Amino acid sequence: MELAFFMNLSAKNLARKFFNRYFYRQHPEAALRYLPVVSAIKKWNLLNSQILEVGSGSLGITPYLKREIDAVDIDFSGPRTNLLNEIKGQADDLPFRKNSYDVVISVDVIEHLERDIREKAIYEILRVAKKIAVIAVPTGELAQNQDKQLQKYWRKVFDRENHFLEEHIRNGLPTSDEILVYLDKSLRKLGKNAKITSTGNLNLAIRNILMRTWITRSKLLYYLYLKGYLLLIPILKFANFGNCYRRVFVIEFDA
Repeated sequence: MELAFFMNLSAKNLARKFFNRYFYRQHPEAALRYLPVVSAIKKWNLLNSQILEVGSGSLGITPYLKREIDAVDIDFSGPRTNLLNEIKGQADDLPFRKNSYDVVISVDVIEHLERDIREKAIYEILRVAKKIAVIAVPTGELAQNQDKQLQKYWRKVFDRENHFLEEHIRNGLPTSDEILVYLDKSLRKLGKNAKITSTGNLNLAIRNILMRTWITRSKLLYYLYLKGYLLLIPILKFANFGNCYRRVFVIEFDA
């Protein structure tokens, strides 16, 4: 009995050490949205440049970039990291001069803003960015419908609303064309020239499985979501085919 207890305790300690070493502060769904952004930063050899994240929350990209960055948000409550230099501010009124940062990123933020300030937020991101900006955002009717279904499922399981899904539904997800129009208008206002590319991120069917594993009262299933899916990230990060939940827009400014 005592031997089994200590073996179980040892296994838990080994698992904790493993995940703390290789996946510290990482979250499966967050990893899938941030890894394409990390790839874009590395592609342009800007890993060691000045980086700003707009709407980071308390961790932002730091568990995946593994370096210090500046970050703007209205709320930094949650797990903390010493890699995030916290700056209180609004996405549509960034407290920085033009071209202050080589890289400016914003991941799953635009959809949480009310429609009448989304264009201003994108303008501010492009204004502050010098070399590249990366904006990842859920887009389109199919993604919107999935969020509605997940909100219903969340309500069924927990008998309450999910705050983040509720904001998606209330504000409405933008379309890819809307984002492209905001980008074009902002660049013209700023007098900047840039190449814009976009790619899909996270197949909707796969996201549905991930999210429904997350929405559970079962500790076993929740642990599977938090830890088990992290082990599958090397495979899941390629799940950017077919109908995707979000698009990643990369704006590369002319030198």
